[in-house]
Amino acid sequence: MPNNLDPDTIYAALYRRDDGRYHWAFVLAQGPFDGYKFHATNIPDHTKWHYEQEVYTLDREKKPLVLMAKLGRKPADIPYTHVENILREVPMETAQPDIPQTFTCRIWFREGVRRMCAAGLIQCLSVDDLERELLDIADDHSNLVALGLRPGR
Repeated sequence: MPNNLDPDTIYAALYRRDDGRYHWAFVLAQGPFDGYKFHATNIPDHTKWHYEQEVYTLDREKKPLVLMAKLGRKPADIPYTHVENILREVPMETAQPDIPQTFTCRIWFREGVRRMCAAGLIQCLSVDDLERELLDIADDHSNLVALGLRPGR
């Protein structure tokens, strides 16, 4: 895990869940220790998904963060609201490329990658390959996080 964030960098953030899967989110760094977190969540009502954008602080993260991976950079002259507007428009339903999978935060994340790619904010040739790479790293880190240790990368 990084000790600090690179401003204007878009990160993939994966959090360990009790069921062995991950919660998927994006973090847009504003400074070395803070930024904004964008994600789909079904808390508190597990039957309804909704978009959430919140202030993110690296040292105050309470959830078990397993992976923070750089995906791209927001140009400094574009406001963070540009990224927020793109992600806010991702529907809370499974996008065509991911049908017949059930909608989850992972499916929302995949569509967010596609849309940020289309907007030129990140480069991703294959959402499937990116997901596999992120999962491989997260799986390596997950047991360390469960033991209360901080992964080294």
